[in-house]
Amino acid sequence: MTKSNLMRIIAISASALIIVGVAIMSWMLATSDERNVISIKLGEGESETIEFESLALVPGDSCEYNIKLKRDGAAKYDLHFDFVEIEDMTLKNFARIKILSNGEVVYDDLLTNAFQNSNIVLPVDFKEKTNTDISVVYYLPLEVGNEAKNAEALFELQLTATNE
Repeated sequence: MTKSNLMRIIAISASALIIVGVAIMSWMLATSDERNVISIKLGEGESETIEFESLALVPGDSCEYNIKLKRDGAAKYDLHFDFVEIEDMTLKNFARIKILSNGEVVYDDLLTNAFQNSNIVLPVDFKEKTNTDISVVYYLPLEVGNEAKNAEALFELQLTATNE
């Protein structure tokens, strides 16, 4: 085999590898991470319960769940957030919960207060194309120290849609 033929084979092989690499990289960038995405279809009076198992955070850590709302019926709903404690947990006294609607913070408080607050309500209006993406973020502030060591949380978030 001559040197020019060998160079052509190497050039063709390298080009093929580059094309395959670019295709794989493009696919990876286009594919979103759906591990913590929860899809909910809203219907009047319907409930959806999300269970969060053994939430354990270290100071400065957070855990985010994204809720994608889908419409079923009316265009306007009130989405009620009810936090239900499954068992006694110590992390609730230190961790905070933040609820965002389309990137805007609508609730931010201690997790223990979320269990006591049964009036966390978010109006949802599909006609205005608002409030269709909700993020629920649990986080432990950096200033929390050893008092939260080995603390965990096991609870449910019950979402209920009521028609206006």
